[in-house]
This record gives sequence, structure tokens and C-alpha cells, in this order.
Amino acid sequence: MLNGTRLLACLVLAGLIAGYSLTAATQPTVAPDQPKAEKPTETPKKPTTAAPKPPTHKVEKGPFKVEVTLKGVFEAEHMAELSISPEAWGPQAGGGPLVLKKVVEHGTAVRQGDPVLWIDTEKIDQTIRDLETDRRLTEVAIRLAEEELPILEKAMPQELAAAERARRFADEDLKKFLEQDRALMEKIANFQVKRANDWVEYEREELRQLEKMYRSKDLTEETEEIILKRQRNYLEAAIFYLKLAEIYRDETIKIDLPRRDLMLRENADKTALALDKARTTLPLQLNQKRLALEKLKYERDKAGERLAKLKRDREALTIKSPTDGIVYHGRCVRGQWPAGASDRLRRGGMVQPDEVLLTVVQTKPLFVRAEVEEKDLHHLHDGLKGKLTPTTAPDARLTARVEKVSLVPVGPGKFDARFAVEVGDGAPTLMPGMGCSIKFIPYLKEQAISVPASAVFTDDLDDEKHYVLLPGKDGKPIRRPVVVGKKSDRKVEIVEGLQEGEEILLEKPGEGRRADLPLPLPALGKE
Repeated sequence: MLNGTRLLACLVLAGLIAGYSLTAATQPTVAPDQPKAEKPTETPKKPTTAAPKPPTHKVEKGPFKVEVTLKGVFEAEHMAELSISPEAWGPQAGGGPLVLKKVVEHGTAVRQGDPVLWIDTEKIDQTIRDLETDRRLTEVAIRLAEEELPILEKAMPQELAAAERARRFADEDLKKFLEQDRALMEKIANFQVKRANDWVEYEREELRQLEKMYRSKDLTEETEEIILKRQRNYLEAAIFYLKLAEIYRDETIKIDLPRRDLMLRENADKTALALDKARTTLPLQLNQKRLALEKLKYERDKAGERLAKLKRDREALTIKSPTDGIVYHGRCVRGQWPAGASDRLRRGGMVQPDEVLLTVVQTKPLFVRAEVEEKDLHHLHDGLKGKLTPTTAPDARLTARVEKVSLVPVGPGKFDARFAVEVGDGAPTLMPGMGCSIKFIPYLKEQAISVPASAVFTDDLDDEKHYVLLPGKDGKPIRRPVVVGKKSDRKVEIVEGLQEGEEILLEKPGEGRRADLPLPLPALGKE
């Protein structure tokens, strides 16, 4: 790019020179007060220029060093990340959301045990009160079940015996009715009709005899009427009772006995079913009561555990500092603090469980974390020392030492490195998150032959073989093999092949021309 610019400038300069020479050549010089004389036009001679000399470099001995400069950030050795990890509260645990109520400002100095963040506890307090009420009700239900269970255990044999007894009585009643009572009741009903009929006959015959007797005897008419009237009443009553007996008989035989037969049979069937049910269900009901009691106890214990967790969560919703230090908002990621962390921690904002909200940082001791490019990775080794310059104090010089370099990249071509810092008395105030630069010199040789990296070439067939070009007497470069050592960004150490005082070409002939060298001017022709 630089050679092209210089070449363009030379071409412009050559054009200006050519234009001026052409103008001067086409206009003749006329002496004053003399007539113009015609002179033949002469073609100017082409300017001659020497061939440009290729740029060279004189080989000298001197200090040669490899420098590695890194941009780092101070990080605290001891940091406490603060988050909320509820056991029974929060969206993921089936509880309510975590709503931020208050948080201390970024950079606040705190002591161990100081509150630093508060979560709204209105909903969790209501949940705790509801659970405590439910637990008291469960305790009452457990006590009631514990009182009922022994009674049920004692009552079950009695209920089973009562069912068996009812079944036996029903069978006996049905058997007695079928074998004895039914025929007896029919006989009684018929006998009552017969007896009522006999009574009617007796009373009728007696009335007839009285009427006959009173006709043959001379009795007073008043007595006769009284006796006959009474007998007629007896006869009427007997006839009435006969009708009642007939009705009772018909109802007994046609209605009562069939109904009683049906009821006794149904009762026998019901008591049989009740006995089977009692034998099957009474043990199950008793077992059900036992299981219900166990379930109540399990739910009580489970609710008690959740209540205890909620109370612990309630206490944890006010985060306290576990140590002395400075409060930083967010989480430290390889020495860097996330942008906008303070904006997220606002009143009424939602936070997530297990999210690192704050970090309490101890300002001492500190170390430096930096990213090393892959090309510089081989220069660093454990224990290598370098000079550290804090960004906040450019004149300060501290000592940094390589502690650890990651074996795997943390990004494309980037490796994580950790450096110990020696901070002595009078050092500037350093805080986690501040920047710095570290300069390492992994290689230093006081007397070494080093040349510009652009002057060392590799063989086209073997890129591990290096050579330089020396200027020849006839203009042709002389190729000389060399053995290279360490390399820096701009120079290469030559271990073998060159001597102090020799000159080498800085570029291959034909690959470029120095822009600061003059170019030959083009020949000027006749217009």
C-alpha cells in the first residue's frame, strides 16, 4: 500500500517535469530589440537515471527480546455469590413468584450478617398462616380418629354377631311362619268365623224359645218386651260379630298372611345379605380407618415439613451477607461484571431461584485474569514474572506472576490465564473489576543478531528451511541459508548464517520497490 502511494506520487512528479520541459522546448528564446529568428526545433535528450538500489539492512548485534502484553482485570480471591434457593417457595417449587422489594446499592460496604436484599413476603406469610391452620385441623382429625379406632375394633365383633343373630332370627321366623304360624292363623280366623256363626245360632234359637214361652205363659206384657228386646239385641250383636269374623278371616287369609310371608322371606334374604356384607366389609372398614389415620399422620408430617421449609424460605428471602466485603450486583464471569445488572435489580422486579443476584467481594487478596491469544500461549509458563500496570495508575509498576493457563480455549483462539499480583506498601487502591496491562519478557538475549522478519524467507519446497538475500556485485542477490531462533512481532533472531556488519536485502527483487526511491522519468517526445 505504501509502495503504491509512493509510485503514484513519482508518476505525478514525472508528468509535471515532462510538461514543463515540453513547454520550454517548443517556445524559442528571442533577444530584446531584435527580430525573431527562426531556429530549428531540437528533440530533447532522454534523462538518464541510475537503477534503484534495493533496500538493505545492516546486521548488528544487540539486545533481542520477545514481549507479550496482555490486557487483564483484577479479580477477588474470595467472593461469595448470593442467590435464593427456596425449598418450597418460588415458581419452580409450586409457590408464588419472587418479587424484589429492596436491594443495597452496587459498591456498598457491608459487614457479615448485614441484610443486603429483601424479597416481598406478603404471599408466603399468608401461605404459612393457612398451613398452620390446616395443621391444627389435621391434629384434631387425628385425635378423633385415634379415639374412634379402638371403639371400632371392639364394636366390629359385636356388629358381626348382631348380623349373624339377625340372620338366625329371620330364618327362624320364616321357618316358624311356614311350618306353624300360617296354618294356625288361618285356623284361628276360620274358628272365629265358626264361633261367631254359632253365637248367632244360639242367640236366634234362644229368641225363638223365648217368644214361644211367652205365648204359652201368662206374663206381664212389660217383662216380656224387656226380655225379648234384650235377646234381639244379643242376636243383632252376634250377627255383627259374625260379619267382623268373616272380614278378619278374609283379610288374614288373603292379605295379612301373604304379606307376612313376603316380609319374612325378604327379611331373611336381607339379613343374609347383611351378614355377608358385615363379614366382608367390617374388616375392610376397620382397615380403612387405620389407613385413614396413617394418611392423616402422613399428611400432618408432610405439611409440617413443608411448613418448616416455608419458614426457612421466609427467613432466606431476606439475604444477609455471609462475610465482610463490597456488594457487587450480578455475578462475576472471569473478572467481568454483567452490564445492566443493577437495572434488573429494581423494586417490583421478578427474580429467579438459584440466580446469582449479588456477590460480596473481599477486596484483598486480588489476582489478575486475562485472555491469552493462542499465538502467545507457548511463551507463558508457570512462575513467569512480568510488569503489571494498573489502568487507574499508569505510573505504578507491580509484579505479576503466571499461576495457571487453561489447557482448553474459552473462546476462538482465546485461553484463560490467572496471574498472582504482588501488591506492596504504597500501591494504588485496587478494586475487583479494574483493568490493567501486563508485560512479559519470556525471552531476552543481551547480544544477539536479529533482523526484520520481512528479510527472512522460507524455501518453497521446505518451509522449515530459512534464508536471507545478500546484495551481489552484479545486482543479483546471493542466497544464504540461516538458522532462526526466537521470533518477536517484528524481528527474528538469527542463530547461524550471518555475521555482524553484513548487509541483507529487506525484500526479494521484483516483489516491490521502495516508494522513497526516485523512478526513472519517461522520455519526452516531440508534439
